[in-house]
Amino acid sequence: MLLFAACFALSSGYAQKKVLSYPFEFEKKLLADFEYDTYFLDDPANNAFSLVFKDNKKVEYVLLDQNFKTVSKINSNKDASVFSSNNFNEYTGGTTNGHQYNFFYSFYDKTYVMETVDFDAKAVSHKKLIDIPKGESPLIAFSDNNKFYALTTNNKAGTLNLSVVNAAGELTQKSVPFPIPEEASRHRNKLEDYLASTKLMRSGEYPDLSNSIHFAKLFTQPDKLTFVINDGDNPAHLVSISIPDLTLQEKKIDYSALIPKDEKGKVYVSSFLKGERLFSLVLNKKTIRIVVNDVNSGAMLEKIEINDDAALDLFADGPNSERRYGKKSFTKDITDVKKLIKVFNHGTEGLMVCENNNGQLILTAGTYDHIPDVGGTGWQQSQQTVRTGSTDYATRTTPTSTITVWNPVTYYRPGIPGYTKANARYYTTTSFKILLDPQSLKNVRGRAPVSVPDQIKNYMEGKDNDLKATNQFSIGNNQYYGYYDKSVHNYVVEQIKIIQ
Repeated sequence: MLLFAACFALSSGYAQKKVLSYPFEFEKKLLADFEYDTYFLDDPANNAFSLVFKDNKKVEYVLLDQNFKTVSKINSNKDASVFSSNNFNEYTGGTTNGHQYNFFYSFYDKTYVMETVDFDAKAVSHKKLIDIPKGESPLIAFSDNNKFYALTTNNKAGTLNLSVVNAAGELTQKSVPFPIPEEASRHRNKLEDYLASTKLMRSGEYPDLSNSIHFAKLFTQPDKLTFVINDGDNPAHLVSISIPDLTLQEKKIDYSALIPKDEKGKVYVSSFLKGERLFSLVLNKKTIRIVVNDVNSGAMLEKIEINDDAALDLFADGPNSERRYGKKSFTKDITDVKKLIKVFNHGTEGLMVCENNNGQLILTAGTYDHIPDVGGTGWQQSQQTVRTGSTDYATRTTPTSTITVWNPVTYYRPGIPGYTKANARYYTTTSFKILLDPQSLKNVRGRAPVSVPDQIKNYMEGKDNDLKATNQFSIGNNQYYGYYDKSVHNYVVEQIKIIQ
C-alpha cells in the first residue's frame, strides 16, 4: 500500500482579476437559494456571451461582449418564463445566431424546451421542441460547435436516436442502427448498457482523468461525433456520426498483436481520441504500454513500453501518487517502476492527451478513484435533494430512506466543465506525463506544466465553499469564474491567471 507522506494545503493566492460586477439581487425568502441560479451560454464566433439570472420571482437575460460590457438586457417575470413549470429539471445547453440565443432545458417528463431570447427585439419565447418517446432512454445531452444534441437509445430497436438543433433553432432528428460487436461482454449486449455512462469529451474543453477512465466516451468535432468504446481487451470500437447528415461509420482498432493467447481476457485497454489518432493505454501485470494508431488505416504509428526503471527517463512529470480532498492534497513520488505497474492494474486507469504552447503532445496516464466527500460538495447524504444536471449524483427513494446514487444520465451544462465538478476534486490517483513530438510521436525531453484544469481547481478551492450560481468558462484564450456575491448583491466574474 502506498503511503502519502507529503501534505500541503493548496494555495488560495491564485491570481485573479475582477472583470464584471453585475447588480442583481436574488430573493432572500426561505429556501429561495434552492431556486436561484445563473446560466451561461457563449458565442465563440463573436467572443460574446449571455447570462440568465433567475430566482423564485424574476428572470433577467443579459448579453455581454468580450470586454464584459452589457450590450442588452431583458427583464421578465418567472411565471411568464420556461421556469414556471414544476416539471422543470435542468439547463442543458444552447445555440446562438447573432443576438438571438436559444437556451435548452430538460424537463422531468422527458421533454426539452427551447427558450429563444432575441436581444435586439427584446423578446423572449419558448416552445417544446423534443419529446422523447416511450421506449427510449436518455443517454446524453449537450451543446458543442453551436449545435445542441439530445441522444437517446432504444434497446428493442437497437438504435441510437439523435435530435440536433442548429444555430437558427431548427431541429433535425434521425434514428440510426448502432452496432454492438459480437465479442461484447454479456452484460453489455443491450445498447443502453453498451453506451451506459458515456462521458463527453468536448472539443475545446480540457480533459480530466475523472472522465477519461470510463469505457464509453463521446468525442466531439465540428464535422462529427465519435463514440470510443473499450470493452476489456477487445478491439477499441469507434463509431462516428457525421455532421450534418448524421450517417454512421464504424471502425475497430485491434490490439491482438500485443496480447499473447494466454493473456487474452486479462489485459486492460483505455483509449483517447485526438484528431485522427487513437492513443491507447494497454496494460498487463508486467508492462505499461501506450499505443498510437491511425484511425483511418488502423496502422500502429508508435508504441511506448514501460517495464523497468530505465523507463523513468521517459517521464515529463511523475510518476507520483496523490490523494486530494478539495483544498488539501497528499502526494508522494514513485521511483520504482514495478510499484507503478502494480498500481496500474486495478482497473481504474485512463489516458488523456492535450498540447502545450509548443504544440507538443502531453500524454497523461493514471488511475482515478473518487473519494466521496461526506457532508461536503462531493457527496450528498440522505434526505437531501441533488439536481441531476449540477452533479453526477441523483437521489433514489427506497421504502425506508432516500439515498444518493450515481446518475448515469448526465447533462453537460455550459459553465460547468467536467474538471470543476466535485468528483474531479476529491480523488486518489497515481499518474505520470510524457511529452511527444506531434509529427514523429517520439519522446521529447522536458517538463510538463501544471495542467490548466488543475490550476482552475486550485483557484476554485481558494474561494468560499458556499458560493452560489457558479460558472467556469473561457472567452477567447482566457479563463473565468463567475459567482454570486451576496454581500453586495452582485454577480461577479473574475479572470483566472493561467501559467502556461
